[in-house]
Amino acid sequence: MTETTANVAVILATVSTVVFLLPQIAKLKRTGDSSGVSTTWAALGFVSNVGWFTYMISQSRWYAVVAPLSTFIFYAVALRALAGTGRDLRNATVIAVGWSLVLGGVAVGGGWTTLGVVLGLTYAAMVTPSIWTAYRSRKPSGVSAGTWWIGSVEALLWGLYGLYHMDPGIITFGTVQLTASALMLTRYYTTRRLVLEPV
Repeated sequence: MTETTANVAVILATVSTVVFLLPQIAKLKRTGDSSGVSTTWAALGFVSNVGWFTYMISQSRWYAVVAPLSTFIFYAVALRALAGTGRDLRNATVIAVGWSLVLGGVAVGGGWTTLGVVLGLTYAAMVTPSIWTAYRSRKPSGVSAGTWWIGSVEALLWGLYGLYHMDPGIITFGTVQLTASALMLTRYYTTRRLVLEPV
């Protein structure tokens, strides 16, 4: 892979990262249905993307800085949309504050490379509440399939960029994101035709 190919991959990855949350936010606002959507996922996403933003700057990955900057803003919008559906954000806020302290400790104690790997792995921690909520819901009707299809593309593009730079944090993120997207899409499509009986 050439540097030009890697730069094109990261630009396309950035676009997919920026639009990743838009279908979910739009569905929450349009339907008011947050069934299967985790508030903890959005709160952890906000904090983790602040971490990615600082990591990308520390590694001089200038093409990649825009993605986490815009994404942590969109996670804030997603949290607001979840609150608009009547969801309580207090627990998610406490978890997010704790998570920011953990990431800060990793950066100070282990350095930037360690933070990158931890951020890549933490995507698993970030999406686990989302996957858990979707699989616990009989029919996760609030989940947007578009978000997770975009996430699949995003994962592949970030993975390519990470491989070019041999950046273990970005490679880990791509692998975890692809797995999470596959799990969410599987749950969405296997429950899509379910008809809920009135209680």
